[in-house]
Order: sequence, then C-alpha cells, then structure tokens
Amino acid sequence: MTDSRQPVVISGVTKGLGRALARRFAALGHPVAGCGRSADALSELTSELGDGHRFERVDVTDAEWVDAWAERVHRDLGAPGLVIANAGAITGQAPVWEVPPEDFDTVMRVNVGGVYAMTRAFLPRIADGGALVTISSGWGRNPRGMLAAYTASKFAVEGFTRAVAQEAAQLRPGVRVVAVDPGGGVDTAMLATCLPEEHHTYPTADQWAENAVDYLLHRLPAHSDATGLTID
Repeated sequence: MTDSRQPVVISGVTKGLGRALARRFAALGHPVAGCGRSADALSELTSELGDGHRFERVDVTDAEWVDAWAERVHRDLGAPGLVIANAGAITGQAPVWEVPPEDFDTVMRVNVGGVYAMTRAFLPRIADGGALVTISSGWGRNPRGMLAAYTASKFAVEGFTRAVAQEAAQLRPGVRVVAVDPGGGVDTAMLATCLPEEHHTYPTADQWAENAVDYLLHRLPAHSDATGLTID
C-alpha cells in the first residue's frame, strides 16, 4: 500500500481469516470495507470495530452484487489500497465420487467465481500502487486427495491470478495482483470441516493475522509476476 489511510477491502469477513484480518487492519488504523453473507455477524463486527468502517451483506457469487458494493465502497471510502479476495468454501474429506454435485458447485462458485467477481469489481477501482491479493492454499499447488473440489478451485485461483497479473499493467503502472498461501493450517471452521481431528493444533485466526497483516502491508513483492507466495 502506498498510503496507510487508503481503505482495505476484504471479502468473507464474518468468520475465520477474513474476520481476523478485518480486526487486525482496523486495530492498526486502516479503514476496512468487508462483506459476508451473515447479517448478524456483520452487525456484530460493525459494533465491535466502530465508526470508519463499512460492512455489508454481499454474496460474492453474484458478480453484479459485488460490483454495486464496490461502487459504494469507492464512493464512500475512496480507492482501496489493498483488496483481499478471501471468501472461501470447502467440503469434508471424501472421494470425489461421494461429493454431491451441489457441494462441488458451491466450492467452485465461491472460491473461483468469488475471486473473479472481486477482481472484476475492484481491480479497475484500486488505487495507484495498490495490490489485489487472492487467498490461495498450499493445496492449490500440491494436490490433496479427498479434497478434490477444494484443490481444483485453488489451482484455478492460482492460474486466474497469474493471468490477471499480466492484464493489470493495462490499467496503470504499479498495480500488483498476487495469489498468497496463508502459510499452513489456521484453526478456523473451514479447517475443522476438512481436518476435524487436528484443526485445534494450529494457531488461531487472530494469532495468524498479526503476522499476515504485516506481510500484506509491508512484505508483498513489488511486482505482479511473483509466484508461489506464502505468508511466513
């Protein structure tokens, strides 16, 4: 980010990594615009973080809804310096022939379609020198059996992000588009879904966010052609 006063935009702020990131950025004085699907959770986050932030109910699988939200964010808070496409979905562990079609479709629509919608809406509105970060996974680089849908979605995110990084130069110089692996397990509801026996052995989302926010603010590579990025 080129200016600490520029807003940070995060999808999927009602729980897990997104909520932890919103809390940490707000604690450091950054205006945060976030979206999610739970009105109650968004209301709680609004009450917790106070004035100067904007949280709205938005479904990232609806590209037009995301675009309308992006326009309101840009109008009310200004051009974002950092956009984090974080919203995600996962299935429990199962061979692919036991995964219902509707579950596979949900994972792909949220994890891939949601990244597309966030990119389409926010990249043209991002500040000079800003960054769009897609949250990937180690399983988006090394396949994980019994989680084929999630693996496929994160491989798609990696490829999509690298392609968009090449396109970003057409907008303006200095805009970065990168996929970032959170850096191993984080104890969230999503991890509990796929690793029910071990999720509690990993750091909490709030613990992870302390280092993750520092990485996103200060240690992202200066160019969009970086690949294989992982938060330490």
